[in-house]
Amino acid sequence: MKSFELAQPRTLDEAVAASGGSFIESRHLAGGTDLLATIKERVETPERLVNLKGIPGLRSIEVTPEATIIGALATHSEVAEHAGIAKHHPAFVETILKCATPQVRNAATIGGGLCQRPRCWYFRHPDYTCKKKGGATCYAQEGENEFHTIFDNGTCCAVHASNLAPVLLAYDAVLTVRGPAGTREVTMDAFFVDPDKNVMVENILAPNELITHVTIPAAARGMGESYVEVREKQSFDWALVGSTVLLDMQGASVKSARVVLSAVAPRPLRLPAVEKLLLGKPSEKAISKACDKAVEGATPLEHNGYKLALVKATLRRAVATALERGRKG
Repeated sequence: MKSFELAQPRTLDEAVAASGGSFIESRHLAGGTDLLATIKERVETPERLVNLKGIPGLRSIEVTPEATIIGALATHSEVAEHAGIAKHHPAFVETILKCATPQVRNAATIGGGLCQRPRCWYFRHPDYTCKKKGGATCYAQEGENEFHTIFDNGTCCAVHASNLAPVLLAYDAVLTVRGPAGTREVTMDAFFVDPDKNVMVENILAPNELITHVTIPAAARGMGESYVEVREKQSFDWALVGSTVLLDMQGASVKSARVVLSAVAPRPLRLPAVEKLLLGKPSEKAISKACDKAVEGATPLEHNGYKLALVKATLRRAVATALERGRKG
């Protein structure tokens, strides 16, 4: 591991000031479950780590009638065990409980979870200088790509690594970001950066900006929520495909829907065309049509065509569960 300085700021202003002008100069340290691994693997070689854990107020969780506000340093376990979040945002809890292991969830933070680097083995390998590390080649496009993208993979085939980002996108969550110019709010949809815009990064954060809070609007009273994923083994593993479904229901009728796929694209993939097919009182035929619609435009690689079937299967299960929960109120 390359030697680095460790800054210990006590305020947000100190943290911003200690941050450098590039990611090579500095990185922010939260739980460290991903960052320290990338440093050991020489994927990241920062000169300084800015430890955020000494800054007060970043680990709070507040649930009000209007919104749920979560500090970026709150751990996965703290969020999943919070009674108010379990009551108002059950899909969030379902997603977290499928993340990693209990030991990792006890350390991993919400902010850090949103900022994970890709898990692509070519990106993580020190001997491959892929496009995401400044090279000219995406080795996964013609290499071992069974776990890679089936959408938007013309520039980079790495799937978005965050388990939390898809469900927060479905919730229309807003991120509070602190930087040299002060505080700003960023919608989840605006947070992601597509590879064809800038393949070197996954989000809009500058090196001297950090997430301080995540705000989730209050859920509608008749909301039915579900998260379903498929992975190779039921113990600690990454999702092959995941489907998040939120249905705002009035009785047996769907007033509005949110559908977001995980592990199939460089960003969490929201599907507005699929959402429209679920409005009203969706029949089995309408649900099947929605599942077929979900894979339209996919461009699977040589070894990951199986993900098309997994998208349909996880989405069907997520819709069925969300409908059942929404009808029960």
